[in-house]
Amino acid sequence: MTTEIKARALTPKQERFALFLFQGLSQRDAYVKAGYSAKQGAESLDENSCRLANSANILSRLAELQAKAKSAAIADEVERKETLTRILRCTPADFADEDGNLAIKSREQLRNPAIQELKTTETLKSVEKSLKLRDPIAAIAELNKMERIGAQDTQPVSQDNRVLIINVNSDNAKSLIDRLAGRLNATE
Repeated sequence: MTTEIKARALTPKQERFALFLFQGLSQRDAYVKAGYSAKQGAESLDENSCRLANSANILSRLAELQAKAKSAAIADEVERKETLTRILRCTPADFADEDGNLAIKSREQLRNPAIQELKTTETLKSVEKSLKLRDPIAAIAELNKMERIGAQDTQPVSQDNRVLIINVNSDNAKSLIDRLAGRLNATE
């Protein structure tokens, strides 16, 4: 015969106490900040806060909070799918201005998961910037695996990467972008 100890629901003060402990406050500070009386002597305050901190309900709540915090640090299925979707929807045009020049407008744009490599090469006559994007076909394949679409297919995935190279000092940058965009669209 097994006995199961059922945790009671926490009172609002106990919940605040558990949350303050989880945030890193000392037992005494959490106890007082949660709304328990601070008018008792230091020894009584420490005894009461220690007893409460070690109660089954508080320990259970702390374990629950720690599990939630731990799981929030790991990408869930939705976040992984969103990342793969950003990779497959990204095109070189997302990183070019109206004239066809490579243009990274913000730090946030650099955090795009589709960027595999960003390189700048300077010579005496020009500055060449290249942007290598991750393979959208591979992202689609990963999404298909997650959804178990075509699970019996064992065809190798293309390792083709999109590369955008622009000579900043060149007058033909826009036509280069147009040609590259045409080639990429033709392969999709």
